[in-house]
Amino acid sequence: MLTVLILAAGYGRRMGPFSRMVNKGLIPYDNKPLISHIMEKFDPETKFVIACGHMGQQVKDYVGAVHTDKQVVYVDIPDYAEGSTGPATTIQLCAEHINGAFIWLSCDTLFDFDYKNKLDHNWIGVHPVNNDIAQDYCWVRRDGETITEIKNKEPSNQAVDAFIGLMYCKDMQYVENLRAAGAKEAYQGLLSNLELRAHTVREWKDFGTYDKWVELSAGLKEVSFPKPNELFYHDNGKIIKFTTDQTLAEKKVDRAGLNPTVMPTGIKRSGQFLVYNFVEGDIIYNQLTPELLDNLLEWANKDLWKRKWFPNTEDICRNFYFDKTMDRLAQFRVKYSDWSEPSTVNGVAVKSIDEYLKMIDWDSLCSNTQWAFIHGDFQFENIIYNSITDKFTCIDWRTDFGGDSYGDLYYDLAKMAGGMILDYQAVKANKLEYSESNDNVTLNDCAVPDGLVYVSQLAEFCIASGLDWTKVQLLWCIIYLNMSPLHDAPFDKYLFALAQLQFSRYFQK
Repeated sequence: MLTVLILAAGYGRRMGPFSRMVNKGLIPYDNKPLISHIMEKFDPETKFVIACGHMGQQVKDYVGAVHTDKQVVYVDIPDYAEGSTGPATTIQLCAEHINGAFIWLSCDTLFDFDYKNKLDHNWIGVHPVNNDIAQDYCWVRRDGETITEIKNKEPSNQAVDAFIGLMYCKDMQYVENLRAAGAKEAYQGLLSNLELRAHTVREWKDFGTYDKWVELSAGLKEVSFPKPNELFYHDNGKIIKFTTDQTLAEKKVDRAGLNPTVMPTGIKRSGQFLVYNFVEGDIIYNQLTPELLDNLLEWANKDLWKRKWFPNTEDICRNFYFDKTMDRLAQFRVKYSDWSEPSTVNGVAVKSIDEYLKMIDWDSLCSNTQWAFIHGDFQFENIIYNSITDKFTCIDWRTDFGGDSYGDLYYDLAKMAGGMILDYQAVKANKLEYSESNDNVTLNDCAVPDGLVYVSQLAEFCIASGLDWTKVQLLWCIIYLNMSPLHDAPFDKYLFALAQLQFSRYFQK
């Protein structure tokens, strides 16, 4: 049985915003973490030894929850600070869990390479790099597979074969070399009494820096709408959501337990990760028809929106609607302290956001409620429909509504309407267009096809159900405003201007 040692103890300081969020091995690439891409390269019976240091508990929580079918041993590296340790130190500390042949590699090394016919000799994986970056790598000169010279981070006047942090050891001699040298760096074990070959790994992805991650990720489909301090994974038949706030995953698990029939199966929390089984089907955006919308509303009214009387809904709504709006507006203005709000949007004269907010009857908005179990982000990319089983399933539900596990049904309705007027799938596909000139802003139409038809259909449902359609219309204006500071430019300004445009239409009625 082959043992694979994955080095995942380091800080990964060059990984930009990821460095403060997750262990380097958990950086997402094509909706899976790097460490999962590595593990799936090997046969099911492989034994994995994972060296854990910086944010090591995250690695244990993720792998332990998602890869229950793997044989995994975790080794805590006691001192992983840069300068006091190195890859060689980590390999030596993990050696007691290795018996015989093993492969070791860095957690940011993704490769496509047939290693199975090369298990009768020691080898390192190399990849050609230009001479202008030779000094960033350990590199070799060779004659065929035979290594003639090893250099560590030295300049070269020609292209070199860089050691990519992938090595096969047919026995423990390499480890003995490291021990004999008191080595911190991996190359120090390559320098004596080791019959070693070099094999070119043509398909190699180097995630050594954030810029390289951005380059390698360009063009990959973003399945989940990116949010601050959150990451999304689809891995080994499971959906995994990471958040920097561990309590959010716990709250989502608790809320799902209040209405499990509308939720995915296998929901659990593992540290900072929310994990549940992948749901077969497709999002509503990709299947939307008037008939499906009718079915969705019927299902939601019967199965999702379980009504509940609660005595203090007005205070909760004031916190969720009014206080949150003021806080989000303040966030936006801190972000754009010198920006002048539009006076016209798409040729329509609009008032300032402050004027619109003063025109709202907050008392009425917060007292006229329908308390129920709600999704909390009830738009078409957060509902899966399986046409074969005729089943709807909620995904990416809110943790709470103003601190309560239940909430105002009108908020779900407004979220749905907002997702008709602004197709979030189109936004993710970079179809959004925003331009500004002085105080004039132009927005392109990013509604779903026949969006106004679906909005009218939702209005008919609300009126037939005795619900206040005007409240839904007001809330979707507020929702766009509240979303604005949470996203990057130009989507943030687009949302702000769209809120103004929608407010203008609402108050002209």
